[in-house]
Amino acid sequence: MSDTSVEVRQRIRELLVDLFNGDRFVGTVSDSVSLREAGVSSTALVSLLVAMEDAFGFEWDDDVQPEVLRSIDSLAGYVVALRN
Repeated sequence: MSDTSVEVRQRIRELLVDLFNGDRFVGTVSDSVSLREAGVSSTALVSLLVAMEDAFGFEWDDDVQPEVLRSIDSLAGYVVALRN
């Protein structure tokens, strides 16, 4: 795993901490678990996506594949791919 990938995952976790007002939730979720199964609502996911746009300086494509939005791993992979 590259340093960039680790940094992006960490930043996504920080954004989730901000959204959930604490790290109790984030500390129990692995990078590969489905965010939906972990209890992230669709409203919270949209908030995360907007926060990611601000944090990483990009805009989501309208046709982004649903698999990209599945987990911290998949979200980080998308951001890292944009940077390459």
